[in-house]
Amino acid sequence: MISSGSARSPEGASLVPISVLLRGILSKNPGVRTFSVERILSSLGDDRFEASLMMFSIPAIVPIPKPTGMVALPTGAIASQMVAGSKRIRLPRFIRRKSVSRRALAVAIHAVLPVLEAAEKVVRPRWTWINNSIWRRLIGLFVLVLVLAIAFPLFGFNPYHAASIFVIALGMAERDGLAVMIGVFAGALSLAIMASAISLRALRSKVTVWLAKVFAKLGLSALARYLDRLGHQWLAKILRIRWSTLLMGWDPEKRAAERARTRTDPRGPGWSRVVGQAA
Repeated sequence: MISSGSARSPEGASLVPISVLLRGILSKNPGVRTFSVERILSSLGDDRFEASLMMFSIPAIVPIPKPTGMVALPTGAIASQMVAGSKRIRLPRFIRRKSVSRRALAVAIHAVLPVLEAAEKVVRPRWTWINNSIWRRLIGLFVLVLVLAIAFPLFGFNPYHAASIFVIALGMAERDGLAVMIGVFAGALSLAIMASAISLRALRSKVTVWLAKVFAKLGLSALARYLDRLGHQWLAKILRIRWSTLLMGWDPEKRAAERARTRTDPRGPGWSRVVGQAA
């Protein structure tokens, strides 16, 4: 049985916007604290190749805590099945069992929703020849190349590769060939820049920079441990802070629920504040 998210218009464009499908991953599973790849796919629908490609590219764009391979493995498997012309997504068990926390998934989804919702107002069916079976397989092959670049990161281009997959998936979902070609061009550009950087001199330079960062990180870790011993825990925490730590302090579902209650409360947005003051 196919989920309601798989409904399509006669022209082939998605009846349900991908932004709604992504929100549905969370809203359909209110009590779930950990999301496996299998649960995410079942929420989207096993025929939603575009939405699934988009969803699994997001963790490479938004720095959230995730298991190794959470981006490359499912995205690569989905792209491979596009190349093979499969009608349903079928992933190996070891990929389906990979999981991410609800908070991390919510942060990733809500971080991209404003951009996605703005893009959905612009995309429209055009150059629909891009979605015939031959072009679809060629695009799947190109996405697979991008996934391989993500799987073996050398020069920090992963967010650009993933963003290209994101745009390509949106264009395919909405039958917008122009959006697909923009994503392909951006992906080809990121691959070309990465390839031009692969030389012995550039590689030696990158390795030197990477080693410097490692030693700097080790030095900061040692300094943080020293400050801990002196009792300056707050300074130690500042030295250890990461972007993913800052993002995980955000609870987008809680804020969305509060906004929804404010909009639906007939007594007005200030009612709960007045009640709290009176209490």
